[in-house]
Amino acid sequence: MKTIKQLFTLTNRIVRQNLTSVDTIITSIVMPIFILLFFVYVIGGNILVGGTAGEPSDYLSYVMPGFLLMSMAMGSAYTALRINNDKTKGFLTRLLSMPMKRWVILGSHIVASTIFMLISVLSVLLIGLVLGYRPQATIGDFLLFTLLIVLFAVSLTVLAIPFSLTAKDYAGAGAFSYILIFLLFISPAFVPVAGMAKPVRLFAENQPMTPIIETTKNLLAGTFSFGSQSSLLTLLWLALLLSFFSFLSMKRYKQLFIN
Repeated sequence: MKTIKQLFTLTNRIVRQNLTSVDTIITSIVMPIFILLFFVYVIGGNILVGGTAGEPSDYLSYVMPGFLLMSMAMGSAYTALRINNDKTKGFLTRLLSMPMKRWVILGSHIVASTIFMLISVLSVLLIGLVLGYRPQATIGDFLLFTLLIVLFAVSLTVLAIPFSLTAKDYAGAGAFSYILIFLLFISPAFVPVAGMAKPVRLFAENQPMTPIIETTKNLLAGTFSFGSQSSLLTLLWLALLLSFFSFLSMKRYKQLFIN
């Protein structure tokens, strides 16, 4: 019970930091919304979806899942910033001197990051609904979508940890998030990959964000299938990302604070 209370206290501290930081709110929530508006109402009508250029509302349905994941990718930079800030200011060292389970310290960052990313996704989704986005998902699809988003959030957080613990200051801690955003742009998140140049298309078709995007789209469109290639690849990529970066995170954590 004491461990759960400690986890709750540390998690609450980080969530409050995120919700009271104007810079975090602007980057993780406001910016994805403004980029969404730009894509849909400025260039959306000129992008071929399904072989034809349609109304902005058609493009909104196509692009909405990608912006949900983009808000999470942009928020992951602030996960790294919070961890790096706690490291450089000595807060992690002070926590390690206290009688608490070692996993609680990083665990609180993982839980808080996941909560904030879910808030970001909900905020962008609500704006999409106001703009006219109407998902066709069943209740079961929505539950699976929520599970996917949580797993993706945990994966991004675990990915952020080794970068945040290695960076010398906060300026470099979140640099990895640009790679995530780049991968989202070179995927079917915003435009169909069929129109890309061949080398780019080959990369887009075989990088981890593509099946995750396709599975998210299928869940929200009500066309999800457990046996589809994108679903299986999504599970594989998430499992690999979680396993690999969990190992790197614990290794770096022990190098700095345990050994």
